[in-house]
This record gives sequence, structure tokens and C-alpha cells, in this order.
Amino acid sequence: MSENSKIKSYHELKEECAPVFYKEIEKFFARGMLVLISQEIDIIHVALAIQNDDTKTMQKWIEEQKVIRVHDEHALKWSKVNETLLAITAVPWVLVQEI
Repeated sequence: MSENSKIKSYHELKEECAPVFYKEIEKFFARGMLVLISQEIDIIHVALAIQNDDTKTMQKWIEEQKVIRVHDEHALKWSKVNETLLAITAVPWVLVQEI
């Protein structure tokens, strides 16, 4: 296993999570790689589920619309004010959450 694919703990992922301006991650929206996480769930738990290939949990969150792909409406709204979002990378996705 390469260093980049190392399984990370909750604490390690939490340290990687940080606020960013939308303009800094806008290119990931253009590539279809930006995922919005509901404020009802911990963004770090979503990153852990992706890292651990927890399909069952992810499917539940997707069905409940707590994890969705960022839509044009989000991007337009965030772009107008260069919204600050909480973000973390969960390869191949960039997870964001409104603050």
C-alpha cells in the first residue's frame, strides 16, 4: 500500500479538513468531483466511509440526500459571494459542507 492510500484515523482526517473559499475548489465542481455533505452529519464520518469503502452507509446517506453532488444552483450561489466552505479530500472526491 502506498503512503497516499494509507488508511487514516478520524483525528488525522480532521486535521486535513479546513475552510476554503469556493473559488479555490471551483475546478473540482467543473470536473464533477465536488460533493455536498449535509450539516446533519459529520463531514469526517463521510470521508471515513469513503476511505473504508462503506457502501451501505454511503448509500443510506445518498438516499436520505445527506450526501449529494454539488448542483449548478449551489455553484452559482457560492460563486457570487465566494462562499467559505469546510472541505476535505476523500479521493477521488472533494467533500464540502456549508459553514
